[in-house]
Amino acid sequence: PEPTVTPSPPPTQSTAITHTVQPGDNLLGLARQYGVPMAAIQLQNRMGDSTTLYAGQVLTIPVDTGWEGASPYWIVHIVSEGETLAGIGRAYGLDVEMLETVNRLTDADLIHVGQELVLPLDAPVVMVAPTPTWTVAPPPSPSPTPVPPPAALPPSDIAAWPHELVRLINQTRASYGLPPLAYNDALTAAAQGQANDCAQRGWCSHTGSDGSDVKTRILRAGYEATGWAECWAQSLNPQHAVDMWMDEVPPNDPHRRTLLSTWLTEIGVGVADTGWGYYFIADFGRP
Repeated sequence: PEPTVTPSPPPTQSTAITHTVQPGDNLLGLARQYGVPMAAIQLQNRMGDSTTLYAGQVLTIPVDTGWEGASPYWIVHIVSEGETLAGIGRAYGLDVEMLETVNRLTDADLIHVGQELVLPLDAPVVMVAPTPTWTVAPPPSPSPTPVPPPAALPPSDIAAWPHELVRLINQTRASYGLPPLAYNDALTAAAQGQANDCAQRGWCSHTGSDGSDVKTRILRAGYEATGWAECWAQSLNPQHAVDMWMDEVPPNDPHRRTLLSTWLTEIGVGVADTGWGYYFIADFGRP
């Protein structure tokens, strides 16, 4: 059989400058600021298809020739199992020949799982998000479940921030014609417990230090849900947290889609001091 040829994406440039990410920076904003596509920054910094930045991150920005005529919306897509170049083109509204040219492909059939492709987009991609599959919570066990002690409230100087974050999220939803989320005490208890846990161990994720996931935590807090989701951010204030989530670029925008969900109806928020900024945990649910 003939050897498999792995075409290379457009090369990154030899001339570059460094940029230290500041709070509020996002990939599209930097692409516009430096006159290069998002893909150039992603490839130069080995980001894969991620668009996530964090304050203090040092990026190398290619500023030499090689991307003339490229829109700042050009972005990296990593080929998944079962994808074809024609299918990717249909999903993003791109011509196959253009994808071949931009990515220097000699044969549209010679793409492989994990390959980085540059998508030459001229505007933010608008894709229909897949309908989420919501897991129905099992019926409560007949044996009594111990109720955990209530999570400690955030310090008094930031005690109003959970409600402020909800207000900002609902304000954002209103701008998209979506109804507000209702504030829920059980979801708040679960979110605050996770925020405290993250602050205590010094790092955060959707997994608790006891191995719990968001479903487990909201059930422990007494919230019976048919659907749930969670967003977290290490941020300076509520507005910055919402901006971080809403600045995500489709299709890599799970937090943005959660904030704009038409299925989830309730929310609870926890806040904890990290020593540099604060952990914001937003737990979403649908009874």
